[in-house]
Amino acid sequence: MVQSLLNIIKGITNRRVQIAVLVFVGLMVNYMLRININIALVEMTNPNNSFGPYVNWTDYGGEGVSEINANDAEGFVKSAFFIGYVITQVPGGRMAELFGTKKVFGFCMFCCGLLGLLTPLTVNFKSASLMIWSLFLIRMFQGLFQGVCFPALNPLVAKWSPDGEKGKFMSFSYLGGTFGAVVTYPLCGIILAHLSWSWVFYITSGLTMLWFVCWQCFMYDDPEYDPLISTAEKELILRTRKFDCQQVSEDLTVPLVPLVWDIIKTPAVWVCMLGDFCNGFGLYVLLTEGPDFIANILPVGKSISANGWIAMLPYLSRSIMAQVFGTISDFFIGGGYCERLTMQKICASIGFMIPAIGMVTMSYLTSDKLQFVCIGVLSISFGFNGAILSGHIQNILGLAPNRSGTLYGVTNGFGNLSGYIVPLLKTWVVQDTTSIAEWR
Repeated sequence: MVQSLLNIIKGITNRRVQIAVLVFVGLMVNYMLRININIALVEMTNPNNSFGPYVNWTDYGGEGVSEINANDAEGFVKSAFFIGYVITQVPGGRMAELFGTKKVFGFCMFCCGLLGLLTPLTVNFKSASLMIWSLFLIRMFQGLFQGVCFPALNPLVAKWSPDGEKGKFMSFSYLGGTFGAVVTYPLCGIILAHLSWSWVFYITSGLTMLWFVCWQCFMYDDPEYDPLISTAEKELILRTRKFDCQQVSEDLTVPLVPLVWDIIKTPAVWVCMLGDFCNGFGLYVLLTEGPDFIANILPVGKSISANGWIAMLPYLSRSIMAQVFGTISDFFIGGGYCERLTMQKICASIGFMIPAIGMVTMSYLTSDKLQFVCIGVLSISFGFNGAILSGHIQNILGLAPNRSGTLYGVTNGFGNLSGYIVPLLKTWVVQDTTSIAEWR
């Protein structure tokens, strides 16, 4: 037991572990800012909310909005984030390759946090149209800044992760986003049970600013120039990573358009793009519409606090399973039991098929007697989606270690088109949010 404790302490003192923790927390607050509005909207549009202010999309300040009804307005606002998010994916990855992840990721998260602080001010407009459009623009600009973030991280991972630890490094650090959902939904549920919905935005944005200070103080883009890393750890990383320092100067001279064109001509890239789109579609059905489904279909979800805890469970399961699959993947690859590409295919298959089956099954388990079975099926099946971080997501790093930022921008940008489509499709398909037949 003492030896195990010593191993844990030794692991924490490893600089690459500290870098992974900074990325993890950064993505946690990233997701907080991305999804806080999904649960806040439940109370914002509830005329019986205890703390106000109540947001009436169609008759705000006595002025109706003829072209948008309440359901359409929610879908309009939710989709705004992804309009911006898709646009900056490729430029974000390329900027990180040119200027470093520390500057690009840090600056964009700081700006996104500032916009989060401004969100509650939109209700001061007495015109419904102005309120909706101002909220739309804030969410769109938040998407523009956040679209940079995930692609900007790939160059950092390529520089900091030894090849034999890539699965664990990515499974842990990139799951910060999923853990952000784990924290945000119950946190917002508690906030909404005791305070105005405005505090959802103030608190999540404040946590982002606190993280930004830590990021600026302790993050370094390259282990070669990090004054806090030990010589032994630096030599280990430089000896075993796939990133090629000598290729950097050549890569910096390649124009963006020819680089992207070269990327999209590669068949393997299209596999990753389609994988990202399909995965994103299922993810955003749960991420953006999950609280609405829980509140309107499951009897236990009528309480806003309970809604937050229930919405958190699938992401908690995903966080745990991602670590399991990351460890298993590294074990089989490192032990020579399985080729890396074969293991990535296995993980991708598990990460897609089991959650898809679970999502269909849960829609038939929503009665009073079976609602907790529904929650269990949703949570357990979605947990297997954590395998994708050892599947097609990891494959992107292997395809182009030195250009992984731009490559991830292409694949993730295409994949997140689904984030724009899902809220609009839900508005069109689910006219009555209390009808389980329409949700199916």
